[in-house]
Amino acid sequence: MLVTRAMGPGDLDPVFDLQCRAHGPDYHEPRAALASRLERGRGFCLVAELGRRPVAYLLAHPWRGPAPALHRPLATIEAPDHLFLHDLAVLPEARGSGAGAALVSTLVKRTRSAGFGEIRLVAIAGADSFWQRQGWAAVLNAKLDRSYGSAARLMRRPLDRTRAGL
Repeated sequence: MLVTRAMGPGDLDPVFDLQCRAHGPDYHEPRAALASRLERGRGFCLVAELGRRPVAYLLAHPWRGPAPALHRPLATIEAPDHLFLHDLAVLPEARGSGAGAALVSTLVKRTRSAGFGEIRLVAIAGADSFWQRQGWAAVLNAKLDRSYGSAARLMRRPLDRTRAGL
């Protein structure tokens, strides 16, 4: 049975290992960078488990301004105006299990409840079609840090806050 839950500090080692199995080496981030995202995104960083085994994770945090660079710990952000979905990774053997969609659905609910009106992300390695199916649209003429690669696209998903009573 698939279960999603909040990520905690004890999840950092399994998340680091999962990251290395799910992404190519250019996107392996140091533990310090992952830890800073968890620290800034408490309640928005999630883990999906199948049979009590982590098979996917999602890192997200409040943010303001351009997308943060990869591989570097985050600084404190003052007056965030959106949520930034930093990474979604699913183990190859768990793809098709619904883990990714479950994590995104949980994040959208939590983001709406927190009062943010949109979620932004950077789609890499051709993932923009996945994100379009999840409700995101490309932001035209967006400038991104080169750490994302030349084919990366900034995407955003506005949230209807009225459905959550906000």
